Amino acid sequence: MIIDSHVHIFPDKIAKNVIETLSGRAKIPAYTDGSLDDTVSKMEQAGVDIFVMQSIATNIKQTENVNNFAIDINKNDKIIAFGSIHPDSPDYKSELDRLKDSGIKGIKLHPDYQDFFIDEKRMIPIYEYILKKGFILYFHSGFDAGLGEPVHATPEGILNVLSMFNGEKVCLAHMGGFGMHERLMEILMGKDIYIDTSCVAEFVSNEIFEELLKAHRRDRVLFATDSPWNSISKAVKNIKSLDIDDEYKEMIFSQNAKTLLGI
Repeated sequence: MIIDSHVHIFPDKIAKNVIETLSGRAKIPAYTDGSLDDTVSKMEQAGVDIFVMQSIATNIKQTENVNNFAIDINKNDKIIAFGSIHPDSPDYKSELDRLKDSGIKGIKLHPDYQDFFIDEKRMIPIYEYILKKGFILYFHSGFDAGLGEPVHATPEGILNVLSMFNGEKVCLAHMGGFGMHERLMEILMGKDIYIDTSCVAEFVSNEIFEELLKAHRRDRVLFATDSPWNSISKAVKNIKSLDIDDEYKEMIFSQNAKTLLGI
């Protein structure tokens, strides 16, 4: 079984424009057209059984629509949809309550798009409420190709708030720091926090990838692609090719995600 823990899809009426805009801004290709149907098709071709749709509320006004889409997508038996809240919203608690009542399991926050540093004091009550409600808390971490500096979730910043996450269901995309993998080994690897593998193989050698995986807790690594910004089939093949034992590969592909997601 394979579970992709980090995927983006968009409503059909805006998918084409969103993909063109984001792809152009980041100067990277898209490997799906951003729609539900194309993404499901590409997942099936790559042998992925279930995927997690990660939502991002990039402004307060769009939050309800973003989450309504997530609630609707969550009805698909191949997809587990996460919601999002905007940290500047005065109504974030009521929106989290609505998402919980609607069966949503996780919340995605993107420090760069939502303009907050991960260790800002104003964010602590928000994290606490998300975790108190029993959500999985999923962060983008490291550099974002479409936005540039400043980086709002560095390994050092994550370390500053890591103590409040110990034992909680918290995951860092891109192994804890996209484009910052030299700093991950000494700062975050081995800590009690989930990391996903999205886009890592595109920027580091397999040898470095293997070193990072071997340095981290085996039960805290999730397979992920960040589709449409990565080839799903290529990402699957890459994990299969790594010099790590088969049991660890199975944990990465599905077992750890099943534990985290409660499936």
